[in-house]
Amino acid sequence: MRKVLSAAIKYATNHLISHIPSYSVRHAWYRHILGWRMGPNVAIFMGQHVQMAKIRGSGKVSIGKNTVINWDCMLYTTGGLIIGENVSISAGVWLVTGTHEMNHPQFIDTYKPIVISDYVWIGMRATILGGVTIGEGAVVMAGAVVTRDVPPYAVVGGLPAKVIRQRELQNPAYSLNYHPLFE
Repeated sequence: MRKVLSAAIKYATNHLISHIPSYSVRHAWYRHILGWRMGPNVAIFMGQHVQMAKIRGSGKVSIGKNTVINWDCMLYTTGGLIIGENVSISAGVWLVTGTHEMNHPQFIDTYKPIVISDYVWIGMRATILGGVTIGEGAVVMAGAVVTRDVPPYAVVGGLPAKVIRQRELQNPAYSLNYHPLFE
């Protein structure tokens, strides 16, 4: 029975809840059913896919105030997602905390958290792999695949991502407050 309930919650999360055009309903589900901690003014747009091993307790999810997660992202929460304040996650980003041990005879799965610090901007269709920490104020360019930690205020891009330059803005103080209707 527990497996059926778990499967039903996963299905509802990805095929019903994520398509409801109401922040209040979606955020209540993420907080109360999935157990996510979310600061004020967080905006998680419609169309997310949440990959999880268990409904609650499989991976800590914490999202800081004024963070925006745009539409059509894949949030693999099993290893844990820690997202700071005023983070802008563009459309189509994949946060992948799970993988397999390719040389293990049973091809076991392993999970590592992703930590995204304050004032990070992740460009469209970027992929961040488990075990990675993105430093404060860093920028991940569109389409980048991040396999290693990113230093604070670095701009990274490519496959695999490498430092391209430093962000000129070194002391960001902006506050993201983006909540378009029906998104």
